[in-house]
Amino acid sequence: MRSLQVDKTSFTPLYKQLFFIICQQIQNGSLPLGSQLPTQKEIARSYNVSLIVVKQAWSELINAGIISSQRGSGSVVCSVPEGVSYGHTFRGITRDLQDASVAIENRILEIAPRRARDAQADGLSLPAQHHYLYISRIRCLNNRPFNHEKIYLDLSFFPDLQLTPQALEHTSLYSLLNVTSDSAIEKVEAILPSADLCEKLQIAANKPLLSVARQTFQAGKDSPFEYCRYYVLSEYFGEIHYH
Repeated sequence: MRSLQVDKTSFTPLYKQLFFIICQQIQNGSLPLGSQLPTQKEIARSYNVSLIVVKQAWSELINAGIISSQRGSGSVVCSVPEGVSYGHTFRGITRDLQDASVAIENRILEIAPRRARDAQADGLSLPAQHHYLYISRIRCLNNRPFNHEKIYLDLSFFPDLQLTPQALEHTSLYSLLNVTSDSAIEKVEAILPSADLCEKLQIAANKPLLSVARQTFQAGKDSPFEYCRYYVLSEYFGEIHYH
């Protein structure tokens, strides 16, 4: 079984990587609720990091309510992290990066009509009676892939929608749709990449990713206009808060 390891070449601080790895182990059952964690010295040896790094990760885990620690009795898993809140907004990643004056490249892999059942392979449940436009794309920063998206747009919201790869390469999807989103539901899990994702994102097989199933809502609407499965390098978002 492959295990997650800290990446000392990453821009993400080591303690944040360790925080993420321990959360992944709790989510997948390797560290069950109520179980005792290895000692901080054992963690430091296992991941070849300093004790200071482990103490920083422990502090984050305790502050997030994920573990509790008692002097003399060790640390225990007290909650399972189920969701995350990121540093991006409901306007979408492209718009956020443009506003931050960061150059982003969109590589459009496919735009095609799809049925609801086609999304099941991506772990998405869509209303069966509707028609959808499917978009597969990879986003890059400084020519480095960081995000792969599989988007299903509900065409009942956009009956005359026409999108071209050229338009999507240079413009935010939400700008092209002329929509304002005020809420989204996201289900997040930590994963190791498949061979396909390793190739698309140019990463090693032990590089941790976030896999996110997202439903996005237009302001004032009760049903989602967008269903999305996306995979993203954890360091893009910076600090991760579990709640």
